[in-house]
Amino acid sequence: MKFNELKSVGPSLNLEFGEETDIDIQSISTPVRPKENTFVFIKNQKFLNRFLEGEGCRALGAVLTKKLYESLEGEQLSDLKKSLQWLATVENVEEAMCAFSKPFYDQKFGSLNLHVDGRQMGTADVHPSAEIAQNVFIGEGVVIGSNVTIMPGCVIMPNCEIGEGTILFPNVSIYPFSKVGQGCRIHSNTTIGADGFGYNFLGGEHKKVWHFGGVEIRDNVEIGSNSAVDAGAFSPTFIDNGTKIDNFCQVAHNSRIGKDVIICGRAGVAGSVTLEDYVVLGAGAGCAPGAHLKTGTQVAAMGIVSENAVWGPKATLGGHPARPLKEWLRTQAKINILTKKKEVDYANGQKTGRRIFTASRSFSIY
Repeated sequence: MKFNELKSVGPSLNLEFGEETDIDIQSISTPVRPKENTFVFIKNQKFLNRFLEGEGCRALGAVLTKKLYESLEGEQLSDLKKSLQWLATVENVEEAMCAFSKPFYDQKFGSLNLHVDGRQMGTADVHPSAEIAQNVFIGEGVVIGSNVTIMPGCVIMPNCEIGEGTILFPNVSIYPFSKVGQGCRIHSNTTIGADGFGYNFLGGEHKKVWHFGGVEIRDNVEIGSNSAVDAGAFSPTFIDNGTKIDNFCQVAHNSRIGKDVIICGRAGVAGSVTLEDYVVLGAGAGCAPGAHLKTGTQVAAMGIVSENAVWGPKATLGGHPARPLKEWLRTQAKINILTKKKEVDYANGQKTGRRIFTASRSFSIY
């Protein structure tokens, strides 16, 4: 896509430096992991710092808010220009994300044949040793390795890869451009690669950010029944070797899950969460967007890690908002002691003028 084609999608796009005729855009990527011949969105100083700290690449562009660009000066502006082939500004990056992601989504997905089995078309590559049940759909361009087992009702959409020895149990759905490694087990009714839950609230409505990053699952990963791993926006949602995910779990778009992570039943992570190696989420635990749990950190059941919080390594957390488990337990004990004391005061008829709290209700002492 040429720059003038992109500009026709978002009229507020203004080229600040770079030669328009030299710009050839293949896709969008992320500030942390940019790719050649793409561009990144940088909506605030935090994302700019991440971009400048990361590894650059050739033929890269960036789209910033005009306000952020005008605030840059000196060394930071110089470093940014050295990292980029071109830079453009917009009035609103969130609006630009919604507008500019759509043509690249259409470019990647628009020509896919979602209706005819790739085996019938002659474009699917299925190893002779793979065991494929009846009522399985295998899309065009799918590659299925040796000794794979795919049970009835599974749908593998175009351009996916399934590694050697992996087992897909009944009714697993895998969306386009997803990769599953060797020796994985994905249980019934789980979905891999569906659209990430990404929207920007603009003009009184929730406008969609189009997700085309796909999913990459490495080797020996197990995912229980009725779970979901959503596609990344512009780069893959990633799960590393040996991770085990229970039933009814959610891994949202752009998340990165390390090696040998344990995610227990009904736990979930929101968008752009990072769980490093050997992290454990107890049953019903969760992480808000952008949270980062370092190696070996554990979150007790029902604990909720706050947005953009960073914990670890080897922290043990509990409660909401999540904090060190011992601290949370002490807090609960103190609340319990105070509650019991006030209940005794009320029973003795003492008019303390305080409000009594119980597990199910509160009432005042007159």
